Amino acid sequence: MSRSPSHLRSKPQRPSVRREIQVTPSPQSREHLCLNADWQFLRGESADNWESVNLPHSVRLEPLNASGGRNYQGICSYRKNLPIAPEHQGRVLYLKFEGAMQVAEVFLNGQLIATNYCGYLPFTVDITHAVNFSGSNELTVRLDNRDNPQVPPGKPQAQLDFAYFGGLYRNVWLNIVSPLHISDALLANIPAGGGIFVTIPQVDSDRARVQIQTHLRNAASALTHGEISHQLIDPAGQVVASDIKAFQVTSEITLTQTLAVSRPQLWHPHHPHLYTLQTKIICDNRTVDEQSTRVGIRHIKFDESKGLLINGERFFSIGANRHQDHPYVGYAMPDNQHFRDVKKLREAGFTSFRSHYPQAPAFMDACDELGMLAIVSNPGWQFVGDEVFQKRAIENARLMVRRDRNRASVIAWEAALNESENSGIAAELQRAIHEEYPGDQCFTAGDREEGFIRTNFPGWDIDYLHHDGRKPHWIREWGDHVDNWSDQQSRSRVRRSWGEVPMLLQANSRLLRLDQILKEGDALAGACLWAGIDCQRGYHHQPFYGGVLDLFRIPKFNYYFFRSQRPPGVHVPGLKDGPMVYIANYATFLSPTRVTVFSNCEEVRLLLDNKEIARKSPDTGHTVPHPPFTFDVECFAHEQSTMYMTGVAHVQQPPAELVAEGFIGGQLAARHVVHPPGAPAKLVLEADECGRALIADGSDWLRIYARVTDARGTLCPFADDQITVTAQGGGRILGDSSIGANPICAEAGIATVLVQSINKASQILVRANAFGLQHGEIVINST
Repeated sequence: MSRSPSHLRSKPQRPSVRREIQVTPSPQSREHLCLNADWQFLRGESADNWESVNLPHSVRLEPLNASGGRNYQGICSYRKNLPIAPEHQGRVLYLKFEGAMQVAEVFLNGQLIATNYCGYLPFTVDITHAVNFSGSNELTVRLDNRDNPQVPPGKPQAQLDFAYFGGLYRNVWLNIVSPLHISDALLANIPAGGGIFVTIPQVDSDRARVQIQTHLRNAASALTHGEISHQLIDPAGQVVASDIKAFQVTSEITLTQTLAVSRPQLWHPHHPHLYTLQTKIICDNRTVDEQSTRVGIRHIKFDESKGLLINGERFFSIGANRHQDHPYVGYAMPDNQHFRDVKKLREAGFTSFRSHYPQAPAFMDACDELGMLAIVSNPGWQFVGDEVFQKRAIENARLMVRRDRNRASVIAWEAALNESENSGIAAELQRAIHEEYPGDQCFTAGDREEGFIRTNFPGWDIDYLHHDGRKPHWIREWGDHVDNWSDQQSRSRVRRSWGEVPMLLQANSRLLRLDQILKEGDALAGACLWAGIDCQRGYHHQPFYGGVLDLFRIPKFNYYFFRSQRPPGVHVPGLKDGPMVYIANYATFLSPTRVTVFSNCEEVRLLLDNKEIARKSPDTGHTVPHPPFTFDVECFAHEQSTMYMTGVAHVQQPPAELVAEGFIGGQLAARHVVHPPGAPAKLVLEADECGRALIADGSDWLRIYARVTDARGTLCPFADDQITVTAQGGGRILGDSSIGANPICAEAGIATVLVQSINKASQILVRANAFGLQHGEIVINST
């Protein structure tokens, strides 16, 4: 990675008297330009097949089942002309890549200016001295996502439990800044320094101290006088604290300031309040640089006997692991899709996440906003390579802290390489994390290993395995038990299309295991399910089917089991939460007559055709907060009850109904109705927006669910009709018959396609057709 020279930092200046000053925005202030549009792309090495693409981009659209090495591994290239004008001369230009899979060579005007060796972390390149300010500037990025034992995770994909998808799959930015500017934390390469570093040394309900460390770089290398201004803005938009400090700098300086906040709104998964820190660099009464940083005021503590304490209160977190792939596009998920994943997982009741590598900045943004605790993991899985590999793994540990250190959601850093023999580098990994984040708010996590005994390594701050009371404890993975690690058959791995009984068995397996986990008591800080969402794998020809959401993010029954574990009295803005009740039964001729109902209510009443079956409390013998409710029903659906759906009787005839009502304090709090499905009759379309509209940037896309329903609109859960989808107007369908994306057969009554926007706000008419069914339509507005 290209680095700027490292200079001695000047001593911090004493704070000046706080005062209000009037400043004028400068035309030389920071420009933060998104470079996602208008790239040329080439797969392979032939120079004759360049095509126009936008980012995020996948090397190739992959089949629905891309496991077992079906995905593309090889060389690809991207190129575009940078938007650099003559008036930018005299300023500093940084390129920032959020994620490029996985060895990236960056060329500007044919000159190699940087090489990066990690596909899961960002890198920044100073291109100032390579730019042609009087002509065009062609940027070319050459990527190689083939197996490489010197690039973490390092393990060959054929032996890997996830896939090395490729491409410029995250955002690319161009920052144009004045010679005096807030440095880039990655490029500055200063332990616990560079950029803006915010810590909260004091937190209580009456007062908080927010400490801000700002590193300034002066590329002009001439003595410059200025002032740095910080304003802390609360969630309502009010300035609650501010400070201005004078400085003088020749090459670089680190400034430290403290803001006092009275009666702070504390960040917590149940109330994720976020402040905005507005930082301005002022010279001659002009703003020459400015930056916004989101801040959550909170205090984290892990205790070997009390578990996780947030703001002094114990909090036990049920979490989920998450891989970042999606059908057809691999890793190339736009920002909105990362938000939708977090929202779906939070609404499922999960309050933390973990993975095998750092997730996209947009995913982390959503964690901050929606109250999802985050364990940021060093890229790795069951592999430790040579000295080059180890050096890069240690560097990755530093980079992931520099990227995510200001986030309220981050509670721990998984310094260890997952399920690997870390003893040779563990001490250095531990040191790197704590050097990058000094103080009492930094916690490392990893497996305890016998090798540590030989090296006298004291261990990670949080133990994943072998809990004996000496360290705080977190279960990194649970809920996935298979017959062996080759065949991998299990009650915990179930496709949604397999129907009610397999999905109920999957949910019951999670119930019983969570019962056991919770018996560990208060010492356990949290436990992350493996995994939240079905995902692709390298070493097995089938995807992983153990998620609560399937590959297209459609819930299985165990999704509602976890949803029922949420506290019914908690409401987080932007989430569908609170009291819930769900009947895990389709009420068909083939359905189990022992009905399972998931609910976080105190009592549930089940009714069939307005006749009460029973009203009862949760099942006994469990330790989970909200056990399920089970009811016995003689028969759901007589033949006559569904005749209107086949055309024998009129559609106006009242349908059969299975109803669950949830009560809290004797009052009705939640209700769920299931109608027995009749014969498939029509298609009903739904856009899976999750509160985020489709953006007209040429790369954003939406999942469109085509539901096969009966005449009344009830989902037919056994339908597998082949469905063809078209898009007219400002959108297109991603994928075609060559990868099984369109037409596509419904799975358990639902077929999913991806509709991608164009570079213009438009209406998109999406239409679905299937033989023998009434077509379905939906209009989407891209913004």
